[in-house]
Amino acid sequence: MLYVTDGHTRRRTDLPTRRRGILVLRIHLGQAVLDATGMRALLVADVLRRALEVHGVQVMATLAPDGPAHQDALSRPVLDGFGIDTPGAGTDTDPPADAHIGAAPPPAASTGVWIRVGRVRQTTDAVAQDATDALADRADPLAVRLALLAGPHAQPIDLTGSVLATATHALEGWRRQVARWACAPSRPVPADIAQAAEAAIARDLATPALLELLRHVAAADTFPDGAKFETFALLDRILALELTREIGYV
Repeated sequence: MLYVTDGHTRRRTDLPTRRRGILVLRIHLGQAVLDATGMRALLVADVLRRALEVHGVQVMATLAPDGPAHQDALSRPVLDGFGIDTPGAGTDTDPPADAHIGAAPPPAASTGVWIRVGRVRQTTDAVAQDATDALADRADPLAVRLALLAGPHAQPIDLTGSVLATATHALEGWRRQVARWACAPSRPVPADIAQAAEAAIARDLATPALLELLRHVAAADTFPDGAKFETFALLDRILALELTREIGYV
């Protein structure tokens, strides 16, 4: 089962359509320009889609037609660099959504749970006022993705230069390690790690817990390199940080 916290009731609830094998998802951006908070909403939707598809659940994701930002987002190739599939353009005739994702609650008449996204706070040390600027000018887009995955999705997060530098350093280090581990004989993912990862993603998309598992496995001397490689490859199906992309280059 995969549980999320409904932003309306603050209670954890099972996603209602997993039994049918399909989830209708609506993404609310709410701004005329795709800002960092809107990008985070797209990212949370992408993580949810990946988590459900691992379990054979199809996700039909569209951008809500209740704001001008949906056309703006569809035109941005930056989504590719961010590891996000471009969602479809929603219309007023779409079927009722089973879940909504966004910083603000969906319209009162909407059905389904609200997966709340905390706002990305901008400070004087911020990466950029616009997510596109951050991606294009400052860093590997997937380092920005990592930085946004590091906090609980419902809580506000600061995307500053120092936060991004830390994410970039961690991402580069993991990729070098994975490339070295790939040379070792394959070993299965440790059972307790696999179970912890499953529990984390089923518990309100707890990506910070997944990242902590990666840090634990990377630092532990008790896991063979082949098991470390398989663990990172498995968790990257959800995190989508391209952790294996340096294989053959390092």
